[in-house]
Amino acid sequence: MQVIGFIGASGTGKSHHALVVAYDHHISCIIDDGLLIYQNRIVAGQSAKDETNKMRAVRCAIFLNPTHAQSVRHVLAQIHPDKLLILGTSRHKIGRAHV
Repeated sequence: MQVIGFIGASGTGKSHHALVVAYDHHISCIIDDGLLIYQNRIVAGQSAKDETNKMRAVRCAIFLNPTHAQSVRHVLAQIHPDKLLILGTSRHKIGRAHV
């Protein structure tokens, strides 16, 4: 699977632009804020935006909870995409995603 990182500061429209990038480059799977999105539908994970504080949100977004990470891994294994687009605010955070 080819993994592509899409990096930008919070609030700059990564999620919106990622849909265009994914479409243009035939990428069917996106990981964004703890969610696995397949063909424009959420199919696994939980949103970091639902967390109660920033530290919990970061932990969610980089899949530090083993159950959360395993659920996304399971669905990725079923889908078996050729390409995966991961959104993040830094190269470091994308690299730390424990999926």
